[in-house]
Amino acid sequence: MRIHGIFKSGIIPWLAWILIRSIGRSIIFETKGEENYLGLKRKDKNIIFAIWHSRLFLTSYYYRYRLGKKNACILISSSKDGEFITKVIEKFGYSAIRGSSRHYKKNTHKEMLKKLSEGFDMGITPDGPRGPSEKVQQGVIHIAAESGCPIVPITFSSSRSTRLNSWDRFVLPRPFTKAVVTFGLPIYVPSDASKEESLKKGRELEDVLNRITKMADKHFNMEGIDND
Repeated sequence: MRIHGIFKSGIIPWLAWILIRSIGRSIIFETKGEENYLGLKRKDKNIIFAIWHSRLFLTSYYYRYRLGKKNACILISSSKDGEFITKVIEKFGYSAIRGSSRHYKKNTHKEMLKKLSEGFDMGITPDGPRGPSEKVQQGVIHIAAESGCPIVPITFSSSRSTRLNSWDRFVLPRPFTKAVVTFGLPIYVPSDASKEESLKKGRELEDVLNRITKMADKHFNMEGIDND
């Protein structure tokens, strides 16, 4: 393997993990609606987390290091960027399934259902991997219907952040700031949901994610946000 390949596949993901963990440890956290998740776990429910792509940074940190959990499987794009992200999340102790939130391949679909049946929580960005931003694709709805697992919307905002110049306007919190992690009420999709009902559930999830994200942003009035 060429030196460049070793650097890209090994050192860069390691540094990214260190960055996420270092920033996360420096932040003062608040939570809203956390009981929406913890109450389900006390009933031994497996969860499908729905997160906007732009709000991944602190939600992935919070689950692992504040809730103290790592029994999670994340749906990640099959692209080259997805390969990098896979290597990063594996350093959190998470598992990865490669695919798209728009159309799940047959094997991807089966693997997701298998992981949920084995007791894993599932993390999905319903607007990933390439958008459109903050628009729910139907893949997450189909998985919820077939698995019987509730969807729990989750987001975050921070008092000082930078928005990257990416398709999703990725939110990068600054060190030593305050952050709020917000959980929405669980959404259940009936196993026999019609196409119309599934589309309605998708719109409901989209509305909830947008609402709790606006609430989280309003919590800090989006102060200190830079548009780089």
